[in-house]
Amino acid sequence: MAPSRGPVDLSELSTAELLAGALREVSQDDPDHPMPHLVALHGRPTREVWDAAVRLVARADPAERELGVRILRELGDPDDAGRRPFRGATVPLLVERLGHEVDPRVLGWVISALGYHHAREALRDVLRFVDHAGGPVRFHVAAALPALVDEGRAEPEAVRALQLLCRDDDADTRYYALVALVEEVSGVDPELITRTLTGLLDDPDEQIRELAVTHIGGG
Repeated sequence: MAPSRGPVDLSELSTAELLAGALREVSQDDPDHPMPHLVALHGRPTREVWDAAVRLVARADPAERELGVRILRELGDPDDAGRRPFRGATVPLLVERLGHEVDPRVLGWVISALGYHHAREALRDVLRFVDHAGGPVRFHVAAALPALVDEGRAEPEAVRALQLLCRDDDADTRYYALVALVEEVSGVDPELITRTLTGLLDDPDEQIRELAVTHIGGG
């Protein structure tokens, strides 16, 4: 009997091997599925990995494009200013991708990646997708907006977008938009927040109802 092999040390794998494993992970289409190869790529912020991700973003296969975007999303740790390695080249590439991506799932990850890079310069590009037909796209808009708005006072168009997303068909999207509006962005008119919360007191989602009650009650 052959001796059993211990767990693989991902740090010893080549970039090509990590990419192959990460593509299998992304293709699982399971948010609870572990993604150790993708995480290992995030921890290897080299030009080789960045170039490989950029090539993937241009591929015909949506799974490959998704992998490329998800690598760029968290490639390297942010510095004290929240800037990740290669940000200067990554953000324009992602903004350009917004105008070409046709797969809703991949488009959602592009928007998410812009949020992870705190790409405030891309706010208006992202706001174009607030009423996109694809649910994953609208979800990622709601989740990304707090990282894209002015820290001192959220832009009025971003506030209106969050209000709209608070009425989305998808409960997760409504929840993320509501949290953003009442807890994460600054400078929102308190009366507007109260009206939004009041309109969600009878929301079908228990988590949203509880959040609305908590904030109306000042908790």
